[in-house]
Amino acid sequence: MARPRTTKRTTPTAGSLLGEWVRRARQEQGLSQRALADQSGLSRSYVCDIERGRGAEPSLTTLDKLAAALGASRADLMRAAGLIDRALVPRESEEERRLLSVYRDLSDEGQLNILRFARFLHQEEHAWTQISLVGDNGAEESAPPPTPDARRPALFSLDDGNG
Repeated sequence: MARPRTTKRTTPTAGSLLGEWVRRARQEQGLSQRALADQSGLSRSYVCDIERGRGAEPSLTTLDKLAAALGASRADLMRAAGLIDRALVPRESEEERRLLSVYRDLSDEGQLNILRFARFLHQEEHAWTQISLVGDNGAEESAPPPTPDARRPALFSLDDGNG
């Protein structure tokens, strides 16, 4: 008489949780293991091992490389692995963390251009005034479009606003 087959229940390890998170993040971005390996500077076989939860725990340097390649933070990967608690992580949005990760991966010149662009966008948003489209008598008015403040710097000007 054959014994009934039993499945062994295992508690997920930090490595398997991290691997599942990396695989899911990679697939959501449409990356192959090879593309993730190339972007992170790791070997494809090591990325495969991480995704399968095999081998030693990745170093912080490896986590940083994976985070940068996936547009995430080291904290995202450590949280995914269950190594840190959500309460200990800053209350930033996922988009903010991804933007910061991409920003940190840029050259000094690229970071300066991002700062200039952000200042430009910030000033653009705050420079326009909403005009009334309806007059006091309820009839629509044809008002000229608002004009931007002439004191604002042009996009990517040499003046970075510090002087």
